[in-house]
Amino acid sequence: MAKLTCLGIMAVFAAFACAESLPRLEGETLSKKPIVLPDTVRGKIALLVVGFTKKGGQATGSWQKQFKSDFGADQRYAIYLVAVLEDVPRFIRGMITSGMRSNTPPAEQDNFVILVHGEEDLKHLVGYSNPDDAYLLLLDVKGEIRWRGHGLFKGEDYAALKNVAKQLTSE
Repeated sequence: MAKLTCLGIMAVFAAFACAESLPRLEGETLSKKPIVLPDTVRGKIALLVVGFTKKGGQATGSWQKQFKSDFGADQRYAIYLVAVLEDVPRFIRGMITSGMRSNTPPAEQDNFVILVHGEEDLKHLVGYSNPDDAYLLLLDVKGEIRWRGHGLFKGEDYAALKNVAKQLTSE
């Protein structure tokens, strides 16, 4: 059993006390449907797993897989992978998106978002530091950020995310 430190306890309380609204993010899913976050996920507890580079996108997989394993069958939760392609030259975006679409099962394409606007604001929001990290935002049912993290998947970090996600169902 993991030992919960004072910092860990403060982080959980801070998540509830300092909620911040997610700014409007307009994009398109891999299934080519327009999507607006947080509007689309309001009413659900949603995890957004964001990648800014190819390696960052690869780092999102472990987070998404574990969260889906723990919460995927519960209709109160949603998970969205978000690929940020604003810095990618336009003529290459189509090839990248096509590759992601071919590697993503059709049943998961509605929950895979491509963003080509708002990259700087999103980087600021997630505390961007390493291009190859996965960046995570846990939203409550109102679309407010209740937990954020980044990096490669680590059990202790995931435990903190999971704890807050569970607590949000009792609010």
